[in-house]
Amino acid sequence: MNWPAKKYKIEHIFGLPRHKVWELLSDTNHLNKMIGLFNVQMVLPSIGNGGLLREMLAKVGGLIPMRWNETPFQWEKNTYYSVIREYKDGPLQRFYGGIELSDAKGENGEPATLVRLFSEFTPANALGVAVIPITGAGSMRKVIKYLEQYLKLLELGKSEQKPQAAPGSSIHTQELDRLIAELKKMPVHPELTESLKQHLQNSGDDEVVDMHPYQLAPIWGTSREEALRLFLYATKVGITNLSWHLICPNCRVSKSQVETLSKLSVQFHCDFCGINYEANFDRYVELCFTVHSTIRSARKELFCIGGPMLTPHIYAQAYLQPGESTEMVYPGTSDQYRLRTLKSNHIVRFNSRLSSQVSPPSPSPSSLGSSYGNNELFFSETGWSTRQLDEPEAGTVLQIINRGTTEIAIALEKCDWTDEKVTAAKVTTMHEFRGMFSSEVLAPGQQVGVESVTLFFSDLLGSTAYYEDVGDAQAYGKVRRYFDFLLEWIHLNQGTLVKTIGDAVMAIFEKPEHAVQAALDIQRHVDSFNMSFLDKSPIVIKIGLHHGPAIVVTSNERLDYFGRTVNIAARIEGLSRGGDVIISDECRNYEQVRRLLEGNHIKLETFSSSLKGIDEEVPLTRIQIIK
Repeated sequence: MNWPAKKYKIEHIFGLPRHKVWELLSDTNHLNKMIGLFNVQMVLPSIGNGGLLREMLAKVGGLIPMRWNETPFQWEKNTYYSVIREYKDGPLQRFYGGIELSDAKGENGEPATLVRLFSEFTPANALGVAVIPITGAGSMRKVIKYLEQYLKLLELGKSEQKPQAAPGSSIHTQELDRLIAELKKMPVHPELTESLKQHLQNSGDDEVVDMHPYQLAPIWGTSREEALRLFLYATKVGITNLSWHLICPNCRVSKSQVETLSKLSVQFHCDFCGINYEANFDRYVELCFTVHSTIRSARKELFCIGGPMLTPHIYAQAYLQPGESTEMVYPGTSDQYRLRTLKSNHIVRFNSRLSSQVSPPSPSPSSLGSSYGNNELFFSETGWSTRQLDEPEAGTVLQIINRGTTEIAIALEKCDWTDEKVTAAKVTTMHEFRGMFSSEVLAPGQQVGVESVTLFFSDLLGSTAYYEDVGDAQAYGKVRRYFDFLLEWIHLNQGTLVKTIGDAVMAIFEKPEHAVQAALDIQRHVDSFNMSFLDKSPIVIKIGLHHGPAIVVTSNERLDYFGRTVNIAARIEGLSRGGDVIISDECRNYEQVRRLLEGNHIKLETFSSSLKGIDEEVPLTRIQIIK
């Protein structure tokens, strides 16, 4: 029997900006949990239709099994999203639903958002006919209630928080209080320990598993650095556990996780994207934190596999059958975007209007076999009609047609990665992490790339003569103090020690401006350091900096760095005359470094030099402090 579809629509105006409503409703995993939908399991990561469909399984009320194929979500950020599910068993045959957002006026004419919820249920049997009015329409009303709960939080001044479900497991408050007391003894802000305590006590299970410090920082009113330090110390005292997540470079979703770096494998596979990739510390390895089981036995359940918030770098996504077309509006932001087909990964790049690069001409209308213009694209078995376009003006409508023989999913996505993730590259340059978690090393023989790191090398000028002048015992004591002096400024500028080699020091920084600032601080304060000693033989420090990619390995049971960047940095330090800092153009060309060197009571000398083992001459800058 063919049962007619039942359609529902609810509209409501909320005194909130569209981007805030989108932020709340596009987190479909959290939303579905809050409105009481059942958790789901993915049976197969991708099936049929070019590998774009995903087979899902759930039990309604823990009793009624349901299995369905789910198409990729379609959305435009801050405007709409929708999804289609074709059921294989259970009370439903098909579901189509989503949200639409548009600007509106509140009761007093203030800016507001019209929220339109829509759904279409096709029953598969009499049971479906009976339950759809209860569960279908009921869920939509719960979405409205969810937004009303947020308005209450807003009235309480908690604009950064989302409504939370009650904890799914009991909380051992006595143990939490004991460990929070221990955490307060650590060098972290006391108010942050209270924020963490409240979060672990009051948030739903999905909010205390795989926590992201950088995302919690604005909610708690602190900097990202302080939030990360809090979680590191919380892990040290046993409040949280850490885990390393492996992120697919295409969909940018976590595909696997390990409890320690020693279990990290370089080669990984994403089933949905159908690609193999190598982990690197900059983007593909992320550090997350989960509440310790002695405090709360929380586990992360899956309520949605494809909502917009799972891939926030995607501005718009569409799913097209053969012969179908869609429109995408180019966003009005400063970010660079590209078009990409999911799974097959065909890409159209947009040449920046600010770039001096001359883009190749787009195909002529005759070559396309139609009257398509520069903002119209079609896709076929061989890929896109063009691989590059000039960047459209904000608000330009892109016309996209699928002329292939199979379904495609298209993403209009940011080219740059988000900076809201704590990457392995970031945390392994923190001296506190390397001190507290010295056992966090790679397996023997394993090596992982890091695309961007700043290497700092320093040594003493004429150290052999210095030992002769003041004697071994006195010189050794002063050199020990010299190491402490150096490390103090390295740590204050967010760097960390890798190793010492005789009187030389090798350190790393995530950002070149931090390394340059550390070097300048050291040279500015070395005279004060020397004045604290009675001998008349001051130490003179040589410093060299270089920025670039490197290889991370485990050496002497600690993380160490090797490669061309390391070799160049060591050679650059060798060119120092003492009392100066020499940096490569790879450091100086960073805008933050250029700003740092402007009007800073310093003298700059540019030159080039041949370095041992390097074929070409390396452009360098010598920095001298004006005293």
